[in-house]
Amino acid sequence: MVSSFEDLHDATLVMVNFVWKAGEIDMHLRTASNPDIHLNVSSVMAFHATRNFEWGPSEQVNSVTVSEELVIIEMQSGDTIKVIGRIKY
Repeated sequence: MVSSFEDLHDATLVMVNFVWKAGEIDMHLRTASNPDIHLNVSSVMAFHATRNFEWGPSEQVNSVTVSEELVIIEMQSGDTIKVIGRIKY
């Protein structure tokens, strides 16, 4: 199953919290209509993020794609955040 969270386009990425011991990541996002969105990933096996601002500085999300064991957030800066783990719906 692959799904795309199109409603998170233009969301602001507020924080990424990685609890190493528990293997859990909580990504806090905010939209104009919802200031408290959390994407939670458990059983995290890998986490990779770039912050190069290839397209210019931005804290806004371009797209979020989720499959069974992969979460990819593409930022409007051109950077990506990739987490291998299980999303908690």
